[in-house]
Amino acid sequence: MPKISLYRTDVADPDASHDVRAPGGYEWWYFDAEDTANDRQIVAIFLNGFIFHPGYLRAYRRYMNRPTRFAPPLPQDYACAYFVVYEKGKIRKQFMAQYPRADFIASMESPDVRLGPNAMCRDDAGNYQLQLSGTPWKLTGQGPKLLSEERLCARLTFRPQWQHRPVEREFLTRAMTRADHHWVIAAPSCDVEGTIDVDGSALRFNGRGYHDHNYGSAPIGPGLKRWIWGRVLTETKAATFHVAVPEDPKLPDERHVLIVDEAGIRDVSTESGEPIRFNRRTVLALAYPDNLSLSNELTIRNPRVIDSTPFYLRLIYDADFGGQQATAFCEVAYPRRLLWPILGRMIEMSIDKRAMG
Repeated sequence: MPKISLYRTDVADPDASHDVRAPGGYEWWYFDAEDTANDRQIVAIFLNGFIFHPGYLRAYRRYMNRPTRFAPPLPQDYACAYFVVYEKGKIRKQFMAQYPRADFIASMESPDVRLGPNAMCRDDAGNYQLQLSGTPWKLTGQGPKLLSEERLCARLTFRPQWQHRPVEREFLTRAMTRADHHWVIAAPSCDVEGTIDVDGSALRFNGRGYHDHNYGSAPIGPGLKRWIWGRVLTETKAATFHVAVPEDPKLPDERHVLIVDEAGIRDVSTESGEPIRFNRRTVLALAYPDNLSLSNELTIRNPRVIDSTPFYLRLIYDADFGGQQATAFCEVAYPRRLLWPILGRMIEMSIDKRAMG
């Protein structure tokens, strides 16, 4: 009997779409950047299968528990676009919007993704052009509320510092998650410029940025207790890392540390690094490290939380990167919390689903 392909591995470019069609699967293109002169940071993500969508996770669990009774939930049914602007250590504005599967278009030839009014492509010069537009939301006493009269828009250009071919590697192992997970390091150091339209003002953005790309055959939550990811940029090199802590205490932590410069990408994951101590906590009891030694040449310390939710944090650390001082932009996530019913409903209230009809 022929096997059904869960995703494509024969794509022309690792940063192009892998046409993920696995129930519970996902593919996302991630971009972030920092404008240090204005103490401003941005994150933009194009998601085919938003793996932190509570509705998607519920549908996947129903299907896995009773596969003959429930239809398999597919990534295209939960396609979303996300954009957030941070300023001076706080959220300035953000949106998360879900679109019908017909509105999601992605090329298997090159990085080219379209999702409603949101789009990302790599032009002939090798630069990534991003266009973002959505309705922002804010948290109120009754939960998240869409600001229907407002729009958050941006046009941004990410110019890679080096023209390396994207490198693909394993993200999380099957031993931990019982699924396939892939990580594409596409453009880890970029010059970024553009315009952000927010609160009636057009903000000029000039800074440094990062881009990677992930895809997999099932949610990342099963088997995962917590996960910390981050990147560090200097004028001459970049580092990107993640550490996954398994629920099974018999399994070791999974640590990946990559350093990139003009010569290429070095994997320093096996270099000595201290065990992680999640010794700080938010008011919602999310733990995160006070400091983290990732390799012989990369240490981060002095965290500042810029975004705190019941299941993930975004933080900025001071970084010592081979004797150079920089900042580390990081996330800590607790995916299993997404199965909490009340939290799930709160998260879904923040997702603009009006395009779904």
